[in-house]
Amino acid sequence: MAGKKTTLNNLTGFTIVELLVVIVVIGILAAITMVSYSGITKKAIEAAMVSDLATAKNQFALYYTEHSVYPTGLDANNCPTNTTVTPNPDTNYCLKSGSGNTFTYTSDNSTNPPTFKLVETSAGGVAYQVTDSTSPVAYVAHTGILTALATPTIATGANPQGITISTDGSSVYVVNYTANTISMYSRNTSTGALTALATPTIATGSYPNDITISADGSSVYVANEDSNTISMYARNTSTGVLTALATPTIAAGSDPRAITISADGKSVYAVSYNSNTILMYSRNTSTGALTALATPTIATGKCPYSITISADGSSVYATNTDSNIVSMYSRNTSTGALTALATPTIATGSLPADITISADGSSVYVANNASNTISMYARNTSTGALTALATPTISNGSDTAPVAITISADGSSVYVANFNEGTISMYARNTSTGMLTALATPPIASEFGPYSIAISADGSSVYATNDSYGSNTISMYKRD
Repeated sequence: MAGKKTTLNNLTGFTIVELLVVIVVIGILAAITMVSYSGITKKAIEAAMVSDLATAKNQFALYYTEHSVYPTGLDANNCPTNTTVTPNPDTNYCLKSGSGNTFTYTSDNSTNPPTFKLVETSAGGVAYQVTDSTSPVAYVAHTGILTALATPTIATGANPQGITISTDGSSVYVVNYTANTISMYSRNTSTGALTALATPTIATGSYPNDITISADGSSVYVANEDSNTISMYARNTSTGVLTALATPTIAAGSDPRAITISADGKSVYAVSYNSNTILMYSRNTSTGALTALATPTIATGKCPYSITISADGSSVYATNTDSNIVSMYSRNTSTGALTALATPTIATGSLPADITISADGSSVYVANNASNTISMYARNTSTGALTALATPTISNGSDTAPVAITISADGSSVYVANFNEGTISMYARNTSTGMLTALATPPIASEFGPYSIAISADGSSVYATNDSYGSNTISMYKRD
């Protein structure tokens, strides 16, 4: 019997609609699989980072037990560094991270107890942090954008200039140039709002220009431009109230313009504008009294205007407005004496005003008042020498007259007070390269003539003094 003949007409298959349904189902299953895999991968990355940071916290605890301080930084191999201890770096406590991950580290050995924060970031942007007092948790970076508080300003005395904030964030102080006073405020550490103390001011010398506070919060110092003195105060760390020391002042050359204190509290430095020097003082850490060093001054360039010191206390820098340079010094951390570096200066823009240094010591920035720019430098953390970045300046607008500059403790944001424009410029900082980038958000308004600027140690608040046309206020901002 002949077999059954099969023809093409007898064959059956999928219709186009059926094929489309199959393709859609396969796509859905693939998407579910990919999402599940991505979720599992992210959880694995997070778990590894939590483990890395927990180990790192233990390493820092052992480092602190051995050296009585936390590291001030990490080298290229993630080994802890601190110029005050030996060995430096200490390879016994090097950190390990996941492939492609990076660490960002900050510390403050001047507080009691000392503190540190370590952030680990993956190549995909996942970030976790650990601190001396907390376990590893997810980290959300600040955007750096400022927003004025609901009550955006508070009154000061006449012509407010320098401003400083206590390390614990509970107090803010402002010197009033023509009122010859310090305005004293308590700070709400949750909202950033300021409130004048019951006794709101205390007398200074004539024409106070700048102010600084010790890291332990026990002492405040003011540079008095016209009376050529430094006023010295004890601070009640509970109430924030200042009291002049029994010997309330010490001589300070001719026209002291700016003042700073080392994180270890042992040294105070002021620039003498007319005598082209830095004045050097030792500080009694018990009483707060200052004593001029045996060699009391060291030469600067012409008309030194501002001064800053690295967190590790090894370097001091001063801007010189008539020389358009930064003077660079190494500091003897035992005696406080300064020595000019072998290459003692580096060029700035025109009329350099304020200067600031990142907490990790890797970057220095200068606000150039006449050229409306910010000069950007990399700092050699071993020698203290500065080198201009490949792109050495960033424009700060036209006729803004930048006069003051500050950097957040986490190193991610830089803020500039623009005297002519009445604004605060906001920059993001690349914590690896030190490069600044202006935020897309335009500069935020202050009142007339912002003269000085400060950021709280926790990074949540920024304050600017407003000096011109009768403003006589502090502008208060929340930092995102």
